Amino acid sequence: MANPIYVIGHQQPDTDAICSALAYARLKQAQGADVVPARAGAVNPETRFVLDRWNVETPTLIDDTAADRLILVDHNEYSQAVSGARDAEIVEVVDHHRIGDVQTSDPIFFRTEPVGSTATILTHLYNEADETIDTKTAGLLLSGLLSDTVLLRSPTTTETDRSIAKRLAETADVDREEYGKELLQQKSKLGEKQPREMVLSDFKEFEFGSNHVGIGQVETVEREVVLDQRNAILAAMDEIVSERDYAVLLLLVTDVLREESVALMAGGHAATVEDALDTSFTDREAFLPDVMSRKKQIVPPLEKNFS
Repeated sequence: MANPIYVIGHQQPDTDAICSALAYARLKQAQGADVVPARAGAVNPETRFVLDRWNVETPTLIDDTAADRLILVDHNEYSQAVSGARDAEIVEVVDHHRIGDVQTSDPIFFRTEPVGSTATILTHLYNEADETIDTKTAGLLLSGLLSDTVLLRSPTTTETDRSIAKRLAETADVDREEYGKELLQQKSKLGEKQPREMVLSDFKEFEFGSNHVGIGQVETVEREVVLDQRNAILAAMDEIVSERDYAVLLLLVTDVLREESVALMAGGHAATVEDALDTSFTDREAFLPDVMSRKKQIVPPLEKNFS
């Protein structure tokens, strides 16, 4: 008997990655597919709150997928994928990021849309398949959507996201704004996180030409709590650069209420980064007004300047 297909998000999974894996696995199972929702890393506090709120089991943790079949959600780059993905059989991709480097030997279902979350796309897929979105699934999809768009405040947010969020909130029987604030409170909890954990908790790797680049992000309403540990965080970033041979490592400390970020930098290529982000770093720190989205406001200009 063949092994099931794993529906899995990226490493350092966020709420959209976990909820998308769960929701898409439910849709595929309803269509008769032998699929299992999975995850490529630990569940963060916000996602744990969501799973508990909607009484959903945590997806299976997968360490190596070299011999498996995979459906990738919320990513399509090997540098962000679970270990072994290059040797696995990728059978589907559903994502809302730039087209990456995933390659397949046969044509596959590959769905990508310029929207604020993968959950938004999955809602479309449920509708297209004429499958009912139950209360629990609506709660998961709404959670992924509101988390990734920072309560619909991120510049990645589209009118499609707003419309779908409204419908999902109605199905989930929650007040969208109040539930979103609950998510924001969970996302902003830094707790006892150590500097290295702050850098890597919401982290993605990119290949820009021949340059290996890492970008972390802390979304918080307590920016000063993070920046008060600036020296320790920069030391942790230097260690990570050395370990992983990054050309550049950035950490965005995003104030979700003020809708702005502070960037900390390790590695070289300061001039390239400054030109890309139209800023200047002083003591490895730069202020980025109106910047909230790594995907839309940081990655594209960096990719352009490093190419």
